[in-house]
Amino acid sequence: MEKFRKLMLTLIGTFIIIGVGTVKAKADSFAVYYIDMQKLINESPQGKKAKTELEAEIKKAESQLKKLAKEIEQLKKELSSPLISQKTKQQKETEIQTKILQYRQLQQKSQKLLSKFERELTAKILKDVFKIVEKYRIEHNIPMIVEKNEAGIISADPKYDLTGKILKLYSRAGK
Repeated sequence: MEKFRKLMLTLIGTFIIIGVGTVKAKADSFAVYYIDMQKLINESPQGKKAKTELEAEIKKAESQLKKLAKEIEQLKKELSSPLISQKTKQQKETEIQTKILQYRQLQQKSQKLLSKFERELTAKILKDVFKIVEKYRIEHNIPMIVEKNEAGIISADPKYDLTGKILKLYSRAGK
């Protein structure tokens, strides 16, 4: 009975050692691949197009605000004239207050619309990139791909950086 017990302990120990060795071998071959999403957005044709669209919307909003600011300045000049009557002066002051209120409302509305527009453009790009990344991961039998900045990667071997490869695939997809 004692020999059987020693044999069992020896076998269990051997299985544990073999098992640990197998786990260690698998852990050594595991690598974390990553992409830099910000670089993908900034350097892809789709990202550049989105940036151009956003800049056009910003210029449009700025133009509307500048026009309203000029109207306010013109009213202030008219108000400073010594030749206007008290009644006209009150009307101009009311008009200036109304224009200032319109300016602030337009400014807030523009900021909200631009933020929404930017989120929508970014969401579309991310959705498309995620599809490409997932397809690439499956085709190349990669267990995991993380986003470099979101994962908090401080230092990594560049050979695991898939940004360039994904950028090429995404750029081709947009043509």
